Amino acid sequence: MKKRRWTLGVVFLALLLGFMLEPGKFLPFPDRTTKSPPELFVTTPGLSSTNQAKATHVVRKDASAEIVTSLETGSGNEIPGERLVRFSSAENYRKFLGLAPPGALLGQLDALNSARVKTGSWLSSALGQTGGTVSGNFYIRTPEVPLEVREKGDAYYRAVGKKALDLIGADGVTQSWGSGVKVALLDTPLEGMESKEGETSGHGTAMRSLIQGSNGPAQGAAPGAEMVAFAVLDTEGKGNSFNLAQAIVTAADQGVRVINMSLGSAGDSPVVRDAVAYALARNVVLVGAAGNDAVNRVSYPAAYDGVIAVASVDAVGNHLYFSNRGKSVDVAAPGFAVVAAWPGGKTVEVTGTSASTALVSGAVAALLGREPGLTGKQAAELLGKYADATGLPGAAEETGSGVINLGRVLERNQRGVVDVAVGGVSMREEGLQGRIFVGIQNRGTETVNSPVLEITAGSEQRKFHFGSISPGQTLAESVTFDWGRARAEGGLSVGAAVHVRGDQRPGNDLWAGYFQISKER
Repeated sequence: MKKRRWTLGVVFLALLLGFMLEPGKFLPFPDRTTKSPPELFVTTPGLSSTNQAKATHVVRKDASAEIVTSLETGSGNEIPGERLVRFSSAENYRKFLGLAPPGALLGQLDALNSARVKTGSWLSSALGQTGGTVSGNFYIRTPEVPLEVREKGDAYYRAVGKKALDLIGADGVTQSWGSGVKVALLDTPLEGMESKEGETSGHGTAMRSLIQGSNGPAQGAAPGAEMVAFAVLDTEGKGNSFNLAQAIVTAADQGVRVINMSLGSAGDSPVVRDAVAYALARNVVLVGAAGNDAVNRVSYPAAYDGVIAVASVDAVGNHLYFSNRGKSVDVAAPGFAVVAAWPGGKTVEVTGTSASTALVSGAVAALLGREPGLTGKQAAELLGKYADATGLPGAAEETGSGVINLGRVLERNQRGVVDVAVGGVSMREEGLQGRIFVGIQNRGTETVNSPVLEITAGSEQRKFHFGSISPGQTLAESVTFDWGRARAEGGLSVGAAVHVRGDQRPGNDLWAGYFQISKER
């Protein structure tokens, strides 16, 4: 029988839609903005406050404060009637510009010897004289969250709310964090930047608050950073590859250290790829959203080498099923119902890889502000190296190196920190049996001897003894259970606990939850 891996995200999807979907075959959902009241979470007795995991229930109650759920996105369609052209030499590029008829040239990017042009019979003739390569100009969008998550996600995932900074290890942030660091926000117009129709977009304002903080409840890890905004998207959250590439190049030329791109496309644009390389060569950290399409590939520009591709998890580290997977995923960050600012003094709950990306950009800016001697590449590597593992040893296609933990990065040279945590729990069907996998991670700075892991899966319970575990190391064990019985009963209760002498952070030592299994085959 073909082995099938069951993760919480897939199980949740099965419950939401009523049948199992194979990876990459998810239904499209229309754009929709919904308004919802604040959420009150009622947790199951007996679980630690930091490990309520999948046993969380949700009820709603009326409140006067208005909460606006985010619109998140993705499209990789080409803009009809347009092409982007690139040249290997400035001489041929300038010659091409001279051959373009009036009105055919829509944009120039001299630093990359590239242009945006209208199609027509003239194009083939001009390229025949100058060489050059042609590619599409793709639509870029803010990543949209599937409809059923906006309506029912609270029943399956744990809201982040106002705890984003705590969850990424930035609970000690002060107003000076990020000082001396310039951050570029490539997004929709910020509040006060009016569109031609007189409307104001809110996505960019929300992302800014998750990087830099705001006067309201939303906070970012880099309040002291200087923000430079580039409105590469319109008020509907739509833009194009060429404008994105222009903004990346301009930001790099202006001395920006971090570029936040809470946007994406399925289209691989050579011009955007060149712009990314241009910025990386100038010591810029680029952070991009993996995308919310529930597919096994990462959106562009996050998929490009050198860009930190960010996936989403909920408040207890569960991968959000719609957050794109793939080997290009570098890290994850909280991305479910994250409180952020919105134009007009409103408060929003932002869900998806957009929010996660902004939180990572804030963490990078905070790190560069605290340690200005770091290169952009070093800062990016440190966030991955000291991320909190979400499962088995090694990088995961769902969450990369794990959930970023700025606190671990900042304390990496501090001796005497003892902290072993349950790193993640997953389930897999193996014929007539099922198997529960549990990972543990040493998140401290000292080698720990003799940690003990206890795993409970239904009526099965086992204890595992390890010799030692070095700082940053992840180990794992597993137990089997009767798959047929669990499926007949609709699911399986699972618990995990790690014990080690002198653990200074016991709040991450426990995990408890319930895997629901569809009875449909």
